[in-house]
Amino acid sequence: MRIIGGKWTGSILWHLQDGPVRFNDLARMVGGASKKMITERLRQLETQGLVRREVMATAPVSVQYEITEIGRSALGFLDELRKWSEELPQDIHAASRL
Repeated sequence: MRIIGGKWTGSILWHLQDGPVRFNDLARMVGGASKKMITERLRQLETQGLVRREVMATAPVSVQYEITEIGRSALGFLDELRKWSEELPQDIHAASRL
């Protein structure tokens, strides 16, 4: 849980599962998180070896992120967690928003 339990971490990994994504596109996909927070999470994930960062030689310079095989191995857990949360009674979802 220390590795993938941080806020926005699961969402970031989930959005990277289909291939490399540029930073600004990822920020739009995640939604609700500030760019600063996404940057912090991406740095952590990169340090842990779950995400790979690539600086692209474009003008202006852009950066894209890609999930690694280690990061991909967490997707199964995240999908099970998603399924579990979707099966919870609606009153539990309402109570969690308070």
